[in-house]
Amino acid sequence: MTAPQEQEQQVQLAASGEVALKQECREVLDRAFEYLDGEMADLDCERLKAHLAECAHCLAQLAEDEKLKRVIREGCPCETAPTQLRARILVHITEVGTSVR
Repeated sequence: MTAPQEQEQQVQLAASGEVALKQECREVLDRAFEYLDGEMADLDCERLKAHLAECAHCLAQLAEDEKLKRVIREGCPCETAPTQLRARILVHITEVGTSVR
């Protein structure tokens, strides 16, 4: 069996739930939206791109995540959070960030 055939077989098995995803795949998929939102550090982004170049399953899932983001963006009107809510969120983020460090 050739490498592309093996890869396609892995994708089909993973899609059917018969094979547990590799740890690297789990990490990539857990961080997919961070990547899609442009919030990932450059080095992490390069690692993710290298994985996607070799993993058809993760590449297909990322395409689905991109599609989901597009549908949500097109279907939801852009609204700005009220000023007080934004301020409370920023205070909370700062408090959490400070306590974690």
